[in-house]
Amino acid sequence: MALRRRKIPKQYYSKTRSKTAKKMVARRGLVILLLGVTALALLFGLFVGLKYAGSLFFSRNSKFELKVINVTSDGRLPPEFFCERAGLHVGMNIFSVDFDKLRTQLEEVPLVESVSIDRKLPDTLNINVTERVALAQIRWNPRALPFLIDRHGVVIPMTRNGQSLPLIEGLKLEKIRPGDRIEKPGIRQCLDILQVADQLRLGSQVAFSSFDIRYPDFVTAVVNADTTVRFPQHSAREKLIRLVSVLQLASEQGRRVKTIDLTPDGRNVPVTFHDPEKTPE
Repeated sequence: MALRRRKIPKQYYSKTRSKTAKKMVARRGLVILLLGVTALALLFGLFVGLKYAGSLFFSRNSKFELKVINVTSDGRLPPEFFCERAGLHVGMNIFSVDFDKLRTQLEEVPLVESVSIDRKLPDTLNINVTERVALAQIRWNPRALPFLIDRHGVVIPMTRNGQSLPLIEGLKLEKIRPGDRIEKPGIRQCLDILQVADQLRLGSQVAFSSFDIRYPDFVTAVVNADTTVRFPQHSAREKLIRLVSVLQLASEQGRRVKTIDLTPDGRNVPVTFHDPEKTPE
């Protein structure tokens, strides 16, 4: 007798049950969305509330109105100039002053090198301005009037005192204006030489009249009115010390130096001398 195979009942999925599950998922998603929106609304409300409370305690508090604006500068620009430039005035709230914006506004002035700002609660604002110090004159075009230049290579308007500074020539630019920064190797070497000479206090021994930066490998300077010195594009301190030694030795020998070539790296320094002055008969 043949065994009958047991029939496995077929499973049928109810469409009604599937629709119910989809509705539950949709409801759950909607609830999560509403909770997220509610949380964001609460956070926004808390932020606005804190901001409003902060304004009541700080930016709208008459206790923090500016009464004193101290502006100190080591240069020639008056305090009133900086206050007008930044729109500062007595009576404004001390917390309404944006330090970054104020610093940027003042440092855009060509004569200004750096600015430091701090508050002294409840009513005092202190601003300290460091102005640029000119090291030399710079002629950017043979027919143009010279400007001044500071240790960072930033161009400064000409002043009466600046006319006595050494003149840097040989630069070829279409146009420059106060506030521009010149990044040229020759300019950088001239400024380094002047800075090192100032640090070594060589003013009484080496007085620079002019610089010529036309050539790419060296800088030519005129010192002590009638001595032409050739500097390489490096080692400003070492070369200045060697220059002083040569000048001192020549002075001890009673000779006037005409040219000095400091570009060789060896100990020997090529030097020429002015012809000795003839004594009258």
